[in-house]
Amino acid sequence: MDFVTTLLVVTASAFVNALGNSLISVKIQDPGKLKELQRQVKDYREQIEAAKKVSDTKILKSLEKKKRYIDSLSSEVSSITLKQTLASLGVTIATFYLLLWLIPTEQTVAVISTHLLNPEDGLIKLNTVYWFMVSTIFFSTATRKLFGLV
Repeated sequence: MDFVTTLLVVTASAFVNALGNSLISVKIQDPGKLKELQRQVKDYREQIEAAKKVSDTKILKSLEKKKRYIDSLSSEVSSITLKQTLASLGVTIATFYLLLWLIPTEQTVAVISTHLLNPEDGLIKLNTVYWFMVSTIFFSTATRKLFGLV
């Protein structure tokens, strides 16, 4: 493949990967519910820390009664994020290996101009792997904001 076609294929693969991961996040987790659960756990931990600072045993005892409930919320948050992470990892690995099957890893896909890291000619050549990572980070940020996941 020529340079431009390779660049477009890798960039499109990164976009599809980011879009797939964002869709998985929306389907597996309810972003509003997850944020609410995380907020409740965070508030509880802040209350515990504040009560420990002032050594208020009355508040600490009342917060200890909520510990089992907060632990279940924390477990639910962990379960949701684990499912989302594993599903996203599967999509990313599948996309990545399909890309590696199509394009050799040593082929230069993009060039970044900077004299800070390479004073000789000022160019950093990115192969398929590095450009896929850079593009995926960019598109993941954009699609997560689009879907309201951030």
